[in-house]
Amino acid sequence: MEKSPAKIKNFFSQKRNIAALAVWGALFAALVGGVIMCIVQYGAGAINFADFKHRLFYSFLCLVMMSAVYIAELILRVRFSLSLEIALSVFAFAALAMGTVFAVYKLIPAWDKVLHTLSGVLFSAAGLGVALAFLKNQPTGTRKVLAVIFIGFLVSLAVGYIWEIYEYTVDSLFPSYDCQRWKAAIIESFPDGTYLVNDRRGSAIVDTMGDMIVNLIGTVAFLVPMTVLFIKQPQRMELFAFRSLRKKKQPVLEEPTDNATNE
Repeated sequence: MEKSPAKIKNFFSQKRNIAALAVWGALFAALVGGVIMCIVQYGAGAINFADFKHRLFYSFLCLVMMSAVYIAELILRVRFSLSLEIALSVFAFAALAMGTVFAVYKLIPAWDKVLHTLSGVLFSAAGLGVALAFLKNQPTGTRKVLAVIFIGFLVSLAVGYIWEIYEYTVDSLFPSYDCQRWKAAIIESFPDGTYLVNDRRGSAIVDTMGDMIVNLIGTVAFLVPMTVLFIKQPQRMELFAFRSLRKKKQPVLEEPTDNATNE
């Protein structure tokens, strides 16, 4: 069902912390600066057309992912916590703009693993909010705490899993891309399309499994202390809860009495 203009206006009329808007604006300005830098580099011959096109695609993808949290809030009619809103936008910029547009992946080889580790923390926190939305009517107690933690754990791993599928799909459809670092192991290529590699497992498998392992480490490192905290102080879970922005029901006007009518 298509949302009415009134409902959309109601969503945007909700007060939003200026910090979230300021951070998003700063990231957008930096992204535009990165695009201009790529155009200048391409014009000067510092990067080839394939690399230029690759960076422009990731600039667009970064803009979409930076805005995804707000799009999700609009669709689901909820408001995430301020820290989660900012963290998700910053993470998207760090992974897509800094990593590819500004070529930090080439400058700092460990940047990819750092991001995958932090993604375990970030998406665990988002998963806690998802869990609390589903279990909001359940009585508070240890069983609810463990259920919330378990759902947060699954959400974090699911995001990491889906991202690896994305990388595999891109590398499969566009051989010039190297999301899974599969080119790193190539020693020699042959006319029949096969390669001689320096790792029997292939560098793509090593990269993928390494990403999933550090994602798991980040997830566990965050959720273990959260479990202890929530069992001791269950009210702390509300820090991760999503706030509903559903439109308030209008008060029902009372019917006039017979005496009022006669008057």
